Amino acid sequence: MTADRSFIVDRLHGRVRVATVVVWLGCWVALMGIGVGLSALLFGTQPILFWLPWSLGTLWFSQYPSRWAEARLAERWPSGRTLHLSAAALTLNNAGQPVEINRQLPFQRSTWCFKIQRQRGSRVPAGHFCLAARWGQDQNEIVMYAFASQAESAALRADNGFYELLSARDRSAAAGPTTRGRDEAYLAAENARYERGGELSLADFEEVVRTVAPVSG
Repeated sequence: MTADRSFIVDRLHGRVRVATVVVWLGCWVALMGIGVGLSALLFGTQPILFWLPWSLGTLWFSQYPSRWAEARLAERWPSGRTLHLSAAALTLNNAGQPVEINRQLPFQRSTWCFKIQRQRGSRVPAGHFCLAARWGQDQNEIVMYAFASQAESAALRADNGFYELLSARDRSAAAGPTTRGRDEAYLAAENARYERGGELSLADFEEVVRTVAPVSG
């Protein structure tokens, strides 16, 4: 029997990301101000040989307080979206507008993935996978996703039939029968993920995917 669980969705939502950038730039500006006083104290002038390494060094250093702020903000500034898992249903709460998949009735599940081609921010490097799952029942739809390295996600992808969407370059290089029809279906699901999907941590995503398997009939 499934124990009731609730998962935070979109922990690093847009407002947290904007605030993190503001903290990063604010720290950098403050350190640049310290540099003005330090330069005057040491040199009495504004030498370029001081400012170039100081500017680059402080810009790099400012990422650390911004990452600390990001973690604190993510804990204290929720997105307003949560995913609830029980033996009876999988429910996505969208700011008071729940979407429910009744686990006691037939539903569909699609799982797919694609490789990240270019680094996304500081937390999703190129070569990682975006893993996605869609649960559908009548007019209801829940789409969740997570990011993981190839090694971290290998077992989950193999056990749950994740269909890999290939880039145009990889698709042209791949040998084998055409998968155009399947690609179109999964691209439609990917569009839903991009527009309405919710991000989970990898551990939470894996638990939901492994627990909420399709019901036949």
